[in-house]
Amino acid sequence: MEARVRIYADGGNRLTKIMEDTRKPFDFPTVVSEPEMDLNYGLDFDFAYDSFNEGMPKIEINSLLVEIVKDGQSIGKNLVGKSAENKGLLIRDRNRYQEKAADEVIMFSIISGIAYNFLKQNKNYQKVDLTINQPLIEYSRSKEQSAAKYLENFKGNFKIIFYNIFRTSEIIEEIVFDVEKIFLCPEGISAFYKYAINEEGYVKAEYQKDIKTILWDIGSGQTNVAAFDGMRVVGVNTYEKGMFDCYEKISIITYNNYRDKMDRKPHTYEIDNIIRFNNCILKAKKGEDIDISGIVDNVFDVFAYEINKDIREFSKIKFLGNCDNVIFTGGGGKIVFDFVNKYLDKDFNCTKSSIGEYDNVIGSMYYRMYKDIRVNREG
Repeated sequence: MEARVRIYADGGNRLTKIMEDTRKPFDFPTVVSEPEMDLNYGLDFDFAYDSFNEGMPKIEINSLLVEIVKDGQSIGKNLVGKSAENKGLLIRDRNRYQEKAADEVIMFSIISGIAYNFLKQNKNYQKVDLTINQPLIEYSRSKEQSAAKYLENFKGNFKIIFYNIFRTSEIIEEIVFDVEKIFLCPEGISAFYKYAINEEGYVKAEYQKDIKTILWDIGSGQTNVAAFDGMRVVGVNTYEKGMFDCYEKISIITYNNYRDKMDRKPHTYEIDNIIRFNNCILKAKKGEDIDISGIVDNVFDVFAYEINKDIREFSKIKFLGNCDNVIFTGGGGKIVFDFVNKYLDKDFNCTKSSIGEYDNVIGSMYYRMYKDIRVNREG
């Protein structure tokens, strides 16, 4: 049988947000490897934001119209960015996470991301082994039911058509691939493997002992938590609080404080970009700079204090006391680490995320490596 290309995809809010502002569309959370080979990034791996766009791309990212045809049936054309806006993905829907596998925007984003990566790497007509990060709440509540959704939505033949946005009858590129195998890797649990597994796919020495670890994966709309005794999962939880809660507060406070200098209240994704890429400097009317770092620090400090209380309570419940390590992962874990660490460092050994948003998708790759080695060893 022909070898399949392994693809690791993260389907979180951050993916679609990146599409929205076109800073890193598609490839931000998607990793592609050669058939039957895993990418080896090293323990200190970090993405350079500009490196992905070197050499290619064949198409203009800001002018992209995409159509997905699954098993001969068109899912429809969607403007990249507008697909998220029209579906309201950036508006926090507390009940959406239970149905995340069926979310049309998530599916559209992942499939388009695969196609865009194939296009950049001059690959076409590929057979795909797809690993998708599964929301922890789905994993813990209904494994079989949610797995069936992923199989139904993502397995099959896909043709992705890239059109000229200014002349929509003109096809720029076509990518065809078959998703033949789907592997689900639970968020939070997968991120742990990024830190517990070495580059050869084996458990690191310190995690072969009965070390007690809590992983705190802070995402855009929610926080996934997993507790481990060595490599054994002893508890999971999902908190419906995330970075968008902070960004919304920052947006409201900023608008109230500087209403005379602003035309409107900033969107949450704009606050996200201001913090990540513009050193908390907001561009207001007539190009005037507004330094919102004080507002950001205050909001993050309150958020961190609440997280600190949650961590202490979770540790008591799962380990009847303090654990050995607390690992903060995800983009939010990297951003607020210094704030929450000051509340915890006297009682916990805290580890800051090394790769932020990539923890789950890279962790899923280490998870597959670890599982493959165990399967091969056991028969």
